[in-house]
Amino acid sequence: MDDINTTSGEHLDTAGNQENQRYVQLTNDLLFHMVFSMSKEARKDLVSTILGIPASEINNVELVNPIQYNGSIDTKETILDLRIHLNNNTLILVEMQVRNFKFWTNRTLIYGCRNIDFQTDGKDAYVQLEPVIQVSIMNYTLFPDHKVFFDVYKIQDDDHQVFTDKLKFIILDLTAVSEATEEDKQRGLVQWAEAFNAGNWETISKIERPGIKEAVKTMEGIMANPVQRDLIWNRHLALMDYNSELIGAREDGLEEGQDLAYRKTAKAMKAEGIDLNVIERVTGLSLSEIAAL
Repeated sequence: MDDINTTSGEHLDTAGNQENQRYVQLTNDLLFHMVFSMSKEARKDLVSTILGIPASEINNVELVNPIQYNGSIDTKETILDLRIHLNNNTLILVEMQVRNFKFWTNRTLIYGCRNIDFQTDGKDAYVQLEPVIQVSIMNYTLFPDHKVFFDVYKIQDDDHQVFTDKLKFIILDLTAVSEATEEDKQRGLVQWAEAFNAGNWETISKIERPGIKEAVKTMEGIMANPVQRDLIWNRHLALMDYNSELIGAREDGLEEGQDLAYRKTAKAMKAEGIDLNVIERVTGLSLSEIAAL
């Protein structure tokens, strides 16, 4: 799915500038981070919809990892998850994932556990931990033999006895909207999926949901800002470069293509400060190979 469309948008004050008319899909992870960082209303509605919590019960959706969207941001290597502190008692990790990443389950498990472990920093005793919920909005199906639109994964036994409620994983598959249940539709999950999948201003503007309307207004403001617009375009080109390199490597041999993907993953994990031994186990690269990245 291409996240760039040069369809003009009536909503923008373009003053004849064709660059301002470019439409970028919300599956662009940098735009995704920008929109939900800048718009508290859109962020609150997305969290409310995904977690099935009435908006009236959400008092706070604080973003704990804001980014300065300027020319210094690395549009190739930056990991663009949203870390949201919900009601001062739950940490929500939200990522837009458009690359088909073989080790996604391992990656999300590590990130989720790290955010639990961080809560014990500076403590010398076990404390009351806040739940961590990892939300993956995906542009591909994670488990091909289990294709569902929306699913929640918990840590529990075969009899559904929950071992702990401190870690939970949620998947929203943007390619499986046709599998949505009536409950998914009633909650607004399908509307948000349609917003992420929308390919032009006209389509996304027709979605009648206040949170999405706020997201669209924020997108318009971003695309009217030359610096932010260039960052998004550079992010798109970086993703195109990655996909092209991977396809090229696969044409030369599947093994080389997989090795390139593992190295990209290891480099991103290393930039996040993840222990090198953990990166070694996840990617299969040697410690010396990881150190050289």
